[in-house]
Amino acid sequence: MEKKITVIIPTYNRVDTLKKCLQALSGQTYNRSDYGIIVVDDGSGDRTADYAAALKKDFPVELEYLRQKNKGPAAARNLGIKAAQGTIVLFIGDDIIADPRLLEEHAAWHVEHAGAESAMLGYTTWSEEITITPFMKWLESSGVQFSYDTIADKNEVDPERFFYTSNISLKKDFMTRNGLFDEDFRYAAYEDMELGRRLKEKGLKLYYNKKAVGWHEHATSLDAACARMIKVGESGEIFRIKTKQERGFTESPASPARKVLRMCKFRIYYQLARFFENRAVNESVFKYIVEYYYRIGVRLYRDRNK
Repeated sequence: MEKKITVIIPTYNRVDTLKKCLQALSGQTYNRSDYGIIVVDDGSGDRTADYAAALKKDFPVELEYLRQKNKGPAAARNLGIKAAQGTIVLFIGDDIIADPRLLEEHAAWHVEHAGAESAMLGYTTWSEEITITPFMKWLESSGVQFSYDTIADKNEVDPERFFYTSNISLKKDFMTRNGLFDEDFRYAAYEDMELGRRLKEKGLKLYYNKKAVGWHEHATSLDAACARMIKVGESGEIFRIKTKQERGFTESPASPARKVLRMCKFRIYYQLARFFENRAVNESVFKYIVEYYYRIGVRLYRDRNK
């Protein structure tokens, strides 16, 4: 039986959070017969496969488990799209806990906006079940992670800026005709922006509905965010090259004295960031540090591809 919505969830080594994600999806106000779920395991080494096999026996919603070698979330989502039966595909993360009305909001919106090019962005915010530090609050609104604070409910938004795969739905047919995720992106960064850019060129219209809430259950720290920003920087270079943009930054050779000054500045700012992480939002300090690590990623990519 054809479904109205297929929820596609790429996952990698997060079985405990995935459990909460699927439990929330099984408790939706939306008719269970009208949606199905596809979990795409991106080569996890934990208990994900065993959990999925056991869960399928008595899960109240149609559930399909697919597995691939570790190729990244872009490839995982593409595998899910190809297997999806729904006329609408809804992407969420394995660390997103759906509000009980999430699917109902997405489904109702698509009934009102039946055009093939119409897509809906839901709202993603930190879960109330985790401790939210000042640094995490800054991440959520800074543009480093999300920029929901810059848009108003029910407004049309730029798909290139706001194609957040933590909570977004599109018509499957529009995607299969106009483009899937670029699998050259092996990490969860810029692969969504790159697809949003291409689909925008094909006429995609993206609208924001704040009532469709996904709770982000993924506490992070300054150190974890810095490590992630290195990968983001690498992905950012892939995006820049594919979109034929000028180099975001160049660094001329520095004198030994200047290198010492740069390192001293970094150490001071890093200690300040550690101090403020759990105390107060300090935008200038946090921004300097995450951009510093982003540039490390850019340099690593450029060095490997000289």
